[in-house]
Amino acid sequence: MKKILYIITQSELGGAQKNVLDLATELKNKYEILVAAGNEGGGQFFEALRKNQIPCARLRYLRRSINPYFDLRALLEIKRLIQKEQPDILHLHSSKAGILGSLAGRLSASSKKLKIIYTVHGAVFTAAFSAATQKIFLWLEKYTAQFKDKIICVSANDKKLWLEHKAAPENKLTVIHNGIDVKKIEFLPREEAREKLDDRLPRLSSTSPQANSGQTASDKILNLNDKKLKIVGTIANFYPEKGLSYLIKAAKIINKNTMAPEAIFLIIGDGRNRKELEEKIKERNLEKKFFLIGALPQAAKYLKAFDVFVLPSIKEGFPYVLLEAMAAGLPIVSSLVGGTPEIIENGQNGFLILSKNPKILAERIADILDNPELATRLSQTGQEKIKEFSIEKMVQETEKVYLE
Repeated sequence: MKKILYIITQSELGGAQKNVLDLATELKNKYEILVAAGNEGGGQFFEALRKNQIPCARLRYLRRSINPYFDLRALLEIKRLIQKEQPDILHLHSSKAGILGSLAGRLSASSKKLKIIYTVHGAVFTAAFSAATQKIFLWLEKYTAQFKDKIICVSANDKKLWLEHKAAPENKLTVIHNGIDVKKIEFLPREEAREKLDDRLPRLSSTSPQANSGQTASDKILNLNDKKLKIVGTIANFYPEKGLSYLIKAAKIINKNTMAPEAIFLIIGDGRNRKELEEKIKERNLEKKFFLIGALPQAAKYLKAFDVFVLPSIKEGFPYVLLEAMAAGLPIVSSLVGGTPEIIENGQNGFLILSKNPKILAERIADILDNPELATRLSQTGQEKIKEFSIEKMVQETEKVYLE
């Protein structure tokens, strides 16, 4: 039985981690599998691996940010793991793991027989970094491409970017879209999902005017069970690439112009930019309209609580969350970035807009909220489109790469 070692940078449960989890779960009876990840991210990924009885290991020094000291330690740490486990296939996910992992694979004693696969989850050299950092990542991707047998792009757009920047030769690049198993997502009914999210809303403080007018300090700012409320929502880690500040700006436009007075905004997720986002919400007096719910296990199961799903990202690969939102039957407004146009057909199963454009984002959200027939049509078309992105297809195409 061949052995696969998966390595990924962080232990949060994002899109790249879902890809690894799905592959490991579907292939664990055909291959010996070990998944290794860095400690950053809260550990939900490790919990999911253990739940699916997949062996895993923590990488102490592997981190998202560039740090020469930790990066060198991570390189040696991965090298030791490869030498200890002697895998036949090393499958790397995310840019930091891809760069350090391929170098470690090259340096390990087993490098002659080791097959190195790298899945790109969005071109890191186009991410929200400084121009100098982008150039460093591009050079690193170009240099380490020589050590990789195959580079899997999760979208045709990613492959195009790699070719345009001459980051790797075309014969090493292939496209495999992410896929999901709709039957395994246990969506909560709309009312139940709203009730559970309602418990996460902040309470009025005892010093607030509302609390002093007869309400207690435990009273909520609003009630999500109010049928008049329209919830605009997303699921995202709080990174600059997710463009959440533009959603806050769009919320202010909607609120200021009373484009959809019944609309509130919820974000399920967390991350290092939380304080910055909280400040932006406060600056725009949106504390009773815009809520950061926090990270939740199996976040996708709450999707039916939303009336509109929004993805305001400025960088994406092939976002799982759009597939999950379509499966939940939600009308979608998404930035036209990465592989999103391979999922969303503008005006058919959602709207695509240019990123960093809160005005258009606000208008498209209001269009859907003000037009129930449009919302229904987008929803129905989306549930047909999702059938194109099955987990079976993703696993089969990935396994072909392993066996080439």
